[in-house]
Amino acid sequence: MTNTCANCSAGFEVTQADLDFLAKISPEIDGKKYLFAPPDICPNCRQQRRMSFRNERKLYYRKCDVTGKDIISIFAPDSPHKVCEKDYWYSDEFDPLEYGRDYDFDKPFFQQFKELEMMIPLPSIRVERSENCDFNNDMRDCSNCYMCSRTHMSQNLLYTYRGNKSSNSADCMQITKSDGLYQCVECVNCNNSKYLFFCSECSDSAYMMDCRNCMDCFMCTNLRNKRYCFLNDQLSKEDYYKKLEEFDTGSFNMVKLANEMFAGIKKKTIRRDLMTVNCENSTGDNLFDCKNCHMCFGTQFSEDGRYLWDVKLYKDSMDSYSGGRDSELIYYTTAVAASYNVQFCLRTSECRDVLYSFFINSSKNIFGCIGLKRNEYCILNKQYSKEEYEALLPRIIEHMQSTGEWGKFFPPGISPYSYNETVAHEYFPLAKDRVVGMGYRWQEDDPKDFKAQTYQIPDNIKDVNEDIIDQTLACENCGKNYKIIPQELAFYKKYNVIIPRHCVDCRHLARLATKNPPNLRESKCKQCSKDITTTFPEGTEMQIYCKECYLDKVT
Repeated sequence: MTNTCANCSAGFEVTQADLDFLAKISPEIDGKKYLFAPPDICPNCRQQRRMSFRNERKLYYRKCDVTGKDIISIFAPDSPHKVCEKDYWYSDEFDPLEYGRDYDFDKPFFQQFKELEMMIPLPSIRVERSENCDFNNDMRDCSNCYMCSRTHMSQNLLYTYRGNKSSNSADCMQITKSDGLYQCVECVNCNNSKYLFFCSECSDSAYMMDCRNCMDCFMCTNLRNKRYCFLNDQLSKEDYYKKLEEFDTGSFNMVKLANEMFAGIKKKTIRRDLMTVNCENSTGDNLFDCKNCHMCFGTQFSEDGRYLWDVKLYKDSMDSYSGGRDSELIYYTTAVAASYNVQFCLRTSECRDVLYSFFINSSKNIFGCIGLKRNEYCILNKQYSKEEYEALLPRIIEHMQSTGEWGKFFPPGISPYSYNETVAHEYFPLAKDRVVGMGYRWQEDDPKDFKAQTYQIPDNIKDVNEDIIDQTLACENCGKNYKIIPQELAFYKKYNVIIPRHCVDCRHLARLATKNPPNLRESKCKQCSKDITTTFPEGTEMQIYCKECYLDKVT
């Protein structure tokens, strides 16, 4: 069936496979099936909606509304939500059932959920089993990290998004099992390198794209198993190091020239149409070990998925962003992990049979709740017996059917965050007027964050003194202030890299811009003219090859 998106007016298909999945996961109570309605907005708008419920990177100083302590939070000081420090929120001292209420059949469900959301304190940040990692969010099993997000099992990272099992790196995005990296994007098993993009098993190198198992290489693309290469030319060890002396990565002016040179080189790089590795009957991009996955992106070790984005170890699931750890029967969620049969939820972990809920852990048979831990048979944070729960839930579903809410994700006004605080604004940037018109909040910039720069940064990192730590810097792009912290300066000096001239957010967005958008289009292989599907945007100067031509040419 063909639908028109209620949000952007684009036409989109709701396939029989989509309908079959919805029928499969729709609850059945006492022999009656309560079917979820087919999506009324297109896949991209659904993804935007899910992302708009996720603040991954924005941090603020504020007061805890429970203890009064100064805390770091993903909620701004002027947020309308109550917020409490994470340690208290996750402790047994905090009892979310104290906020329980009866279901009111005279009000829409979403209105009642919003009222609960505005009363119950929300967790300030998510940092678990980590040491010296207060200035981070969405972090687990880490130590000595600063301004990182979605980072796990890592140490000594700065300004890194999605670091995994990595260490001693700064300003990176999606690095795994790596050490000593600076300004690298999507790299695995790389060490002591700078400005690497989509590389693996590389070390002691700089300005590289799509290289594998290389050492001591500079300004190269599409290399395999090479050493001492400069501009893709094979040199002797002596000639390589003599050539390398011409480039000082600690000089701002030299780095500026090198960036301009590498930008031109990258435009002519050979790239594979889609990155799908060990996949069967799957469509999308950046797929690894997937089977029967349709229109999925950044998905790993998953099976029977539809419209999944950035998930791992999902099975028989649809319309989800960011999740993993052996989850099954997941639908229209954000950040759900280690769960079974969960729909329309945000940040749910180790749960079963949960609907329309936020921040739920180790619970089952939950509907319309926030902040529960190890609970069962609850509705709007009120405890029921099994019999009471099973009698009340069908009545609520029928009520939601009558209001047109059943089977739809939460509306924009229920997002705990302002739109421009969320990851949605990074992938789907919108102007303030449009955001407000859609029903979201907008977080205004604080004028105090836009002061004049007080320090003239020297050209070379060797000439930067310790007094920079006490100075205010201003982003050359947006004008927002930023500072250099002691461990950051030590990193720049150790690895001979320049002091950044842009703020943390602008640097993050620049790295994000190196990745393809999750949109498939038809094209032709640059080598053999075969029909291909790719996520590289139309008009790209890169040489996009089909899988066969790419492997023949590059390897």
